[in-house]
Amino acid sequence: MAKAAKTPSSPLQTEAAPADLHFDRENPRFVDMGYTDEADIIRELYDHADVDELIQSILSAGYIDFEPLIVLRAGNIVLEGNRRLAALRLIANEDLRRKLKISLPDIKTLKPLPDKVRVLVVEHRDHARSFIGFKHINGPHKWDALAKAKYAAQWYESGGDIGTISRTLGDNHNTVRRLVNGWFALKQAIKDGFDLTQISKKNFAFSHLYTALTRASVRDYLGLNNEDLSAPPQTDPIAPSKRGELQQLMSWLYGQEHKGESTIIQSQNPNLNELSKVLAHPEAKAMLMAKRDLRVAYERVEPASARFEEALMTAAKQCEDVLGLAGAYNSDPTLLKVAEGMQRTTRALVTTMREQQVEAGDS
Repeated sequence: MAKAAKTPSSPLQTEAAPADLHFDRENPRFVDMGYTDEADIIRELYDHADVDELIQSILSAGYIDFEPLIVLRAGNIVLEGNRRLAALRLIANEDLRRKLKISLPDIKTLKPLPDKVRVLVVEHRDHARSFIGFKHINGPHKWDALAKAKYAAQWYESGGDIGTISRTLGDNHNTVRRLVNGWFALKQAIKDGFDLTQISKKNFAFSHLYTALTRASVRDYLGLNNEDLSAPPQTDPIAPSKRGELQQLMSWLYGQEHKGESTIIQSQNPNLNELSKVLAHPEAKAMLMAKRDLRVAYERVEPASARFEEALMTAAKQCEDVLGLAGAYNSDPTLLKVAEGMQRTTRALVTTMREQQVEAGDS
């Protein structure tokens, strides 16, 4: 159940030394990593939030105090401005740079660091939500889908309703609801043992999960009511009896390399559609459970003749598109060889189809 939102009070603008400020461990950029050392947070921001570019700018042009950091009074926690704080800390602290194996760029004339920076002090996280959310979701420093989902879910849990959150963040109801539902399912999966550090691919494609949760067959597999897609999000959407299925779904979507389980989703289109169809087909689902091979399982769903027709129509459309661009051919002999190879393949295809047509007529 979402909590009642705090009543905003007037924020206080003042100044603070960067050394007296602390990073926000609940920052939407972090996905329940359990950071206890601020050096780990700085490492994460440096690796994934372009802090190196910010350092370059500060050293070259100086710290431009274009807007205050937003700071939660309790604990001096920086709710907005963690990238800037990380850059200032790295520039000022040689021991920290040595520990993290980070070097400053070679700049001849360095601009001095400020002793203090402007901060806007708020009493509660809710008081800063509207500004931070709009800036990072529709403004100049956009978060990825996972960070958006975490931010919207935290707001929802603190008392915000989906309508208000959607209007403030500039997204429609369905988009925000899908993000929040995906976040709550991810939290359950992580709690039960899903390890984000052991996924098959470097980047976590959160869209696989929140999109899958809208598919009827996936919802049936997880024991979710298909009529609840428009209902308010639940913080624990998956029933205890289906948590094993959630772990299996997460393994299919992302892999768990320490268990020897690679993802079966190479790309959302078409693989997520194929997985959805497999889960709706009892025999195909059993094959997927036994073989962990989406291609083999999907063959039980769609006959080879249907897949042939789809592939042929797709190839024909692509050939038409290429022909329309033929006037832009730049005489590259390699491309001509590719086209000649396509010609030979097409002839062989037509020959095979004609032979099978004759055989069908004789039978």
